[in-house]
Amino acid sequence: MFKFSSRKRNRSSFTPRRDKAPRVNRNAGAGKSPRTRAVWMEKVDWGRLRINAVVCIFCLLWFGLWGRAWYLQMVEGPRLADRARRQHMASELVTGRRGMIYDRNGQVLARSVEARSVYAKPQEVEDFLVMANTLGPILGMEPQKLYDELSKTKRRFVWLKRKVDDYTAEAVRKANLSGIGLSKEYDRVYPFKHMAGQLLGFVGLDDKGLEGIERSLEARLGCIPTRQIVQRDAMGRRFYLHEEGQTEPRGQDLTLTLDVQMQFIAEEAVARAARDYDARWSGALVVDVPTGDILAWAQYPFFNPNTYRESSPLVYRNRLAADALEPGSTFKPFVMAAALQERKVTPNTLIDCERGKWVSKNFTIRDTSNQGMLPASKVLRYSSNIGMAKIGLSLGAPMFHKYLHALGFGERTSVPVSESRGILRIPRDWSEVDLMSTAFGQSISVTGLQMAQGYLTLLNGGVYKPLHLIREDGNVEEAHERVFSEKTVRE
Repeated sequence: MFKFSSRKRNRSSFTPRRDKAPRVNRNAGAGKSPRTRAVWMEKVDWGRLRINAVVCIFCLLWFGLWGRAWYLQMVEGPRLADRARRQHMASELVTGRRGMIYDRNGQVLARSVEARSVYAKPQEVEDFLVMANTLGPILGMEPQKLYDELSKTKRRFVWLKRKVDDYTAEAVRKANLSGIGLSKEYDRVYPFKHMAGQLLGFVGLDDKGLEGIERSLEARLGCIPTRQIVQRDAMGRRFYLHEEGQTEPRGQDLTLTLDVQMQFIAEEAVARAARDYDARWSGALVVDVPTGDILAWAQYPFFNPNTYRESSPLVYRNRLAADALEPGSTFKPFVMAAALQERKVTPNTLIDCERGKWVSKNFTIRDTSNQGMLPASKVLRYSSNIGMAKIGLSLGAPMFHKYLHALGFGERTSVPVSESRGILRIPRDWSEVDLMSTAFGQSISVTGLQMAQGYLTLLNGGVYKPLHLIREDGNVEEAHERVFSEKTVRE
């Protein structure tokens, strides 16, 4: 049974009530006391925490590197690969080394040595002012001129200086200027200096023969330029990819029939003759009769191909082959041999030499000696122009021309040099005066080389034998045509 009381509740008495849910303090550790914080830190596994942190960092770096690699390979790859190929690989026109020239005994008459040339690629020059001030003193060029030339040009390649010495090349390499490089070329060197200079000739800056053998045999001594892939190292120096089967082109070597000792003797002789007779020019050919080999080819004044820029064309001209002159009395033995061969005269045939002066049809012929009747043998001995003119008339133009042509006059020889044909007109253009004057070496022009060819025929028993300047391997079949009988040449 319940009882109710109207008595008021005592406020101070304990009345149980329901507690609310506890609040969560997010800064639980912040407001802890030092003792509480120390307890909390002792519960943390710091070793594992450091390992996890290191692992996370390495994972981030790994993903970053792989991401960068993917970007470089997939996005930037084609562009960077093309740029690398342009920097380290290049397609260049390679000229190669010219062939060497030897004498018959293996002495080197001409050879090529490696040289360096300085070039510029204006589009790759970063600072033209720095380049000009640095490179000008090295190359001996005015910096202002160098600056103007390269900064204003639209060309992609400019030669600055060709075939510099090793000291200059090394200075350019050490300067390491952007857009400036060194290219390998070859310089031609002639060890014996002026010996056989006009015959050998010389080559220009582009390694092409310009005169003499160097020019006439360019196809053999030179080499056809080839385009090759060239790889460069970090210093910009190039080397060829031999592993790909590429080799540097090279010209063929050449062996001449010249003999250095004989050449030296011949050059001494022509120099002495020019000085003794105050001549502007002298020359000589020495030929070995049994073989037809030219042993010496001497000309004075001498010409040094190493310094060809200092010589004029009058000096380096190969006059023995290129200049056609009137042979004069040296021509008379060929005329006499033709007359003997055709039996127009015998050694004892008497010829009236007109006491040294003969007037025929407003044409006067004089001798240096006052001779009357002479046998044909003495006509040649005294070198009588009058006697030879009469022998020429007895031969007639067609027959005379036939023998001269068979001896090689009016035609180029087989010697591989630039030579003149000389002047030998066809028979129908000969007048009586031409016939007489040709008999003593006028009205006709021949080269020294043609004269050597003609005398070789006389000394070879009357059989035409071509002159040789190049020593060929093996036996070369040659056409040997008999011009005079052995009896005729002996007489």
